[in-house]
Amino acid sequence: MAHLWLERELETLLSLVASLDAQLEEVVSKSLAVEDADQFGYFDVAEHITGLGFVACQTYIATLCGGIGAEKRDALKKGPLHSGGLSKAAIVNHAANYWKHNNEWALAKADRRREVIEKAFDSVGFSVGTDYPLSGVLTEISEPHSASLACVADILRKWKDAVLGDA
Repeated sequence: MAHLWLERELETLLSLVASLDAQLEEVVSKSLAVEDADQFGYFDVAEHITGLGFVACQTYIATLCGGIGAEKRDALKKGPLHSGGLSKAAIVNHAANYWKHNNEWALAKADRRREVIEKAFDSVGFSVGTDYPLSGVLTEISEPHSASLACVADILRKWKDAVLGDA
């Protein structure tokens, strides 16, 4: 069954991630031009852009699941898998949740969502306790390509095909 509106949603996501990737490229270029890029805050800026990109991708995931009536928990098990065992779509979802909620973690002593996110990050080799974990996750799930949000959008295209049974 054709879901033409999903293609429009994906095209919107692609346009947005292209803009964010351009910003990431600019930040990386600036960081390479100075001796201590961290001192200039370039890594923080890259982490912010990456976090926003993951949230945009998560919105696409939620839109697809809601639009076709798929249970998100089941849908996130489909599509390309990371060598750590989780689907890359699930990792994207966890990365977005990390970005949205990690600043609240200091307020909660125990949180099931936090534990799940921490395990997901550990599965790709970038603990949430490391500096710039989102950038690390982006790099890891983009392999063997260079880290980019466009790679994530391509992962989600393959995920969509698997969820819709078109794979």
